Amino acid sequence: MTIILSIIVLSVLVMFHEFGHFIVAKLSGARVNEFSIGFGPRLFKKKYGETEYSFRALLFGGYVALEGEDEKSSDPRAIINKPWPVRLAVFAAGPLMNILLAFLLLFIVFFYIGSPVPKVQTVMEGYPAEKAGILPGDKILMINDIKINSWEQLEKAISSSNGKTLVMEIERDNKIIKKEVTPVFDKKASKVMIGIVPAYERSFLLAVKTAVDRTIYFSKLRVLSLAMLISGKVSVNEIMGPVGIVQAVGTVAKTGMINLLAFSALISVNLGLFNLLPFPALDGGRILFVLAEAVRGKPLPPEKESYIHYLGFLLLIALLIFATYRDIMRIF
Repeated sequence: MTIILSIIVLSVLVMFHEFGHFIVAKLSGARVNEFSIGFGPRLFKKKYGETEYSFRALLFGGYVALEGEDEKSSDPRAIINKPWPVRLAVFAAGPLMNILLAFLLLFIVFFYIGSPVPKVQTVMEGYPAEKAGILPGDKILMINDIKINSWEQLEKAISSSNGKTLVMEIERDNKIIKKEVTPVFDKKASKVMIGIVPAYERSFLLAVKTAVDRTIYFSKLRVLSLAMLISGKVSVNEIMGPVGIVQAVGTVAKTGMINLLAFSALISVNLGLFNLLPFPALDGGRILFVLAEAVRGKPLPPEKESYIHYLGFLLLIALLIFATYRDIMRIF
């Protein structure tokens, strides 16, 4: 079941990514020779019009084969003969589709369970909130004269307090009262807190807002982790490969479908931002060449660019093998 769920999750993420390239290419009039989910031997193929649709054995990837992508072509519809803004849009569409998918998944999650709001559902025993007299049902309006509009804003105000006492303006039974609360650092949670659990409310607009906020948060988290990896603050041994992803999906799936959707959103953001890295063979590498052409006024010869992307692809395969090896070592 773990393997099946992992295959479904990864196939959907790859399909959305490649569909982004595919649909923008089609809309721009570029010729698409093949739309493939996976690499390696074909398990299924079907041709509709000029495009062949295939499903291949190795599902940890996929591609859209565009006419003239890595070679010269006399076809006026070849991607190489399209204006650079069109090519930029085609190459960027895949990663952006992954980020859009993350938003959609998170919207489903928060529309189903509701979104946390700055209203107290539960007060934790022995924490500062209980000692200050905060009660379930209290709605937190302001902290230190700063209006609180969301649970995220409330958490940020508490975490950045640096141990200083907070003056909280609270609505209770249609009355406004003030409470002074001094946050504490909780070792188990590894964060500064006052000991309250948020209430959840469901609405379309609130789900949209929370999904946008979480997508941005996941994106910032991925950018930060990539920066730490490049700077050496995080070891390359921490990179998760296909085996690690399968194991993680299986672990999360046991906790329920909602958690699986949220985890899939995180993977989708990771996939999108990773592909935007300016590295040969990735979408970001192709975008870099397009931008260089826009600045120089002329493109790099297709043969040279293709060779650079081929070398990048070999390096990515080597990284994939290394990550898979590390995954197996972590398991055993």
